[in-house]
Amino acid sequence: MENIRRISAERTIALGLDVDLARSTVVAIDVATGSIEFEGHVAHTEQAWRKVLKRFPDAALWACYEAGNRGFGLCRMLRRMGVDCQIVAPSAMPKSPVHKQTKNDRRDALALAQLYFNRPRSFVRVPTEQEEADRQLMRTRIQLVNDKVRVMNRIKSFLNNYGFQPPVGKGKATWSKAFRDWLKSFDTGHPGLRTALDAKLRQLDFLEEEIRRITAEITALSRTEAYHDRCQRLCRIRGVGTLTAMAFLLEVYRPHEFSTAEKLASHLGLTQCEYSSGGKVRRGHITHWGPSHLRRLLVEAAWIWVSKDENARQRYASIRFGKERKRAIVAMARRLAIAMWAMTVKEQDYDYHWVKAPQAA
Repeated sequence: MENIRRISAERTIALGLDVDLARSTVVAIDVATGSIEFEGHVAHTEQAWRKVLKRFPDAALWACYEAGNRGFGLCRMLRRMGVDCQIVAPSAMPKSPVHKQTKNDRRDALALAQLYFNRPRSFVRVPTEQEEADRQLMRTRIQLVNDKVRVMNRIKSFLNNYGFQPPVGKGKATWSKAFRDWLKSFDTGHPGLRTALDAKLRQLDFLEEEIRRITAEITALSRTEAYHDRCQRLCRIRGVGTLTAMAFLLEVYRPHEFSTAEKLASHLGLTQCEYSSGGKVRRGHITHWGPSHLRRLLVEAAWIWVSKDENARQRYASIRFGKERKRAIVAMARRLAIAMWAMTVKEQDYDYHWVKAPQAA
């Protein structure tokens, strides 16, 4: 059922959108009175949305929906139409016992509209179409690498299940050329097993070729005007290569939007969880928010950074004292990310004092 009362000028309307593949369930709230001014379903087309927005002439419009399978297209469209649209992470939505007992599209849309009054710490950053397209290259490569690891594990399981062991010196642990040659030529004893193994090997070859192709595309992208100077600057840090630098630039697009190092670390999931109460401070593992592949690349780069940079090695040694080795290297990965952020924002070469800054501790 729809409420079609028109809204007078100089009002603010908060729109909550529960989005699915075909349409959005929309609830509109008058911010001044808290009353519901509109309820209905809207298709994901500009024409349908213009028809709805005509109900609110001259009113300031704010909208919010959860990140999901509709991506950023709906948000960009609404912003072009003059709506201050935000996207919220599902984990940032407030939860209540009532919500667990009664859940429907209207209630979800109402909760999203009410975020205007009780906003989360941050909304999802919305990239431009070009930024999103560039970032998809890196994310596609990560997906292909993950698929490759799965196929390699299937091949290992295949060998273990049927008791096939490579001759000594074939380098099974490192997937050497000798080991691969043996995989393609040894006698399985049954034609069906040989066919099954060959299918897995062809899949592995295909994924490796696609990874090489995507890697070449990312390398070419790093040489374009938009990324060349920043990528070259970041690669001057020992341990940071083109892939790590580009992953950072593609995930931390518009780095100047992070006003402090702590906000950057939080965005990357490199801050500790805290469970403090009654004067007792308890901190646990990192939050793991944000892009997991960038955290993994930062940790790998941090190991090389620590081994080749004397200042970083000393800092790692001081952190590791009394702590586990892995926890210490994650702390160094956090410091490496902060140094990369500072270099990008300041447009200056690497300076170790950024790692030791109080806000980056």
